[in-house]
Amino acid sequence: MQDKIWYEIKNTSSVNHLPGVVCIGPETFCSYKNTIKASIDNFNSHIDWEDMWTINDAEKRIKDGHVLFIGTDKEGPIAHVWFDNDYLYNMYVNPRRPDGYGVNFVKFCLQFIPTDTVRLYCDDWNIKAQKFFEKIGFIKIHT
Repeated sequence: MQDKIWYEIKNTSSVNHLPGVVCIGPETFCSYKNTIKASIDNFNSHIDWEDMWTINDAEKRIKDGHVLFIGTDKEGPIAHVWFDNDYLYNMYVNPRRPDGYGVNFVKFCLQFIPTDTVRLYCDDWNIKAQKFFEKIGFIKIHT
């Protein structure tokens, strides 16, 4: 059984505009369906994870009030992250992104989440994710 390591951050992030980031909610889902599919395909081309969400999962999540942010460049999606109120999950950044993009992407997205604190968890084996979120400023709250 995998253990979860929980993190939180005080949501005081303020980052200047980050080009190519879109926030997808119920009113914009249809407009960005192809971008969402491309982000899913991008993830699947780099990571083999049997629990990866699908376009149908995305539509249901968005109908349930979750928010999806996707970062893009000239070649297409390079990052995505989900929020369910104060909970951040399913974060991904493509290896082709510029240095520092992942940190700036998450900080940029955080400023649009209307909660004082945001939390997430990493699996205990995922040291890379733990270090990434700690670089952003997330603090371990319990293991």
